[in-house]
Amino acid sequence: MAIQDIQVDSLVIGAGPAGSAAAIQLAKAGLSVALVDRLAFPRDKVCGDALIPDALRALDELCLKDRVLEKARFLEKIRVYAPNERFIVIPGDCACVPRETLDDIIRREAVYRGAQFYAGFNLHAALRADGAVQGAIFVGQQGQTLTVRARVTLLATGAAAEPLKRFSVCERVSPSAIAARIYVKADEQFARHCDYLCISFSRTIGRGYGWIFPGPENVFNVGVGYYYDARSKPPETNVRTLLGEFLSACPPAIELIQRSRPLTCLKGAPLRTALGGSRLAAPGLLVIGEAAGMTYSFSGEGIGKAMESGILAADVILNSLRNTQTTVAEIARDYSARIRELFTERFSAYKIAQDWLSSPTIANFLAWKANRSPFVQRQLEGLFQETVDPRQLFSLTGVMRSLIS
Repeated sequence: MAIQDIQVDSLVIGAGPAGSAAAIQLAKAGLSVALVDRLAFPRDKVCGDALIPDALRALDELCLKDRVLEKARFLEKIRVYAPNERFIVIPGDCACVPRETLDDIIRREAVYRGAQFYAGFNLHAALRADGAVQGAIFVGQQGQTLTVRARVTLLATGAAAEPLKRFSVCERVSPSAIAARIYVKADEQFARHCDYLCISFSRTIGRGYGWIFPGPENVFNVGVGYYYDARSKPPETNVRTLLGEFLSACPPAIELIQRSRPLTCLKGAPLRTALGGSRLAAPGLLVIGEAAGMTYSFSGEGIGKAMESGILAADVILNSLRNTQTTVAEIARDYSARIRELFTERFSAYKIAQDWLSSPTIANFLAWKANRSPFVQRQLEGLFQETVDPRQLFSLTGVMRSLIS
């Protein structure tokens, strides 16, 4: 079989938002970058497809926001349903675009900036020497071998545990959550009037959530998710059954199904959340995106945080070039420290929000108060915009303030 052996400054494994964002920044700065993925693009990816403010900010930093919004449906509010079906309207810019489209736009930009893209290669083994990762070996679909040697390797392989194990950074094999979705196409009138992202903490799902996200061309992404690490699991853990119950109980879901036709079958995928399940780095290796648990417990949103981690990893690598004496171990320590400094408290706070909202009584109370209390409304808007600490609301003090506000 054909054998290819290349040497680059950086190897990025996984061409989703995290990997491609890192590849863009590195290649734009003049580094040689190999971007390797097991699939050819464009390819489908199980996701809710929603871009909330953090994702839009990251795309703007990559100079891709306008290009993505041309292919997306832009929205200006989110509607959150409590278990009793009372809802809150939270204003804020957001959008919905299929991951098949989004990921290919970001990957194409990485290639345009100079990254070498290799599709259809499965990770076979890590390359190690002198106690550090120095690249990886891949096997193609036709059995060909690709060996990539690099000073720094970035692992952006999503929730799968096997790649983490290959690099000896897996701390937990099982994921944090599971989610599943379908696509349906609605009639023109319904699609036009459904001009918001919808998240439902429906009683039928229990300790999880459902969503209805309107995308371009009247196509809706509809799905459910639940957490393995919630205080208690839902009575039903089969996502197909959960989706059926959600579609028959949530008011906007009921109307959508009545006025749409299915386009795809149900597809599910695991999630890694709250910076859990893997080490963030090792000498010569940086773990980014969902592989590092860069997904919020509260909402299952991870696209924005994935790109942020990729951009941050590239920044750490580029800063190391200013000091030629910086070792790969120091790069790993710097990246881990910056990720934890920026995100540890935030992810912990959103996990607290998840735990509080797992109580139907609390969720129903906040939905009722949000339409009466400026304090609660501001806190929920800040939660969406990431301008407040969730613990200001999701705490005994916050609930007491909600009562008297």
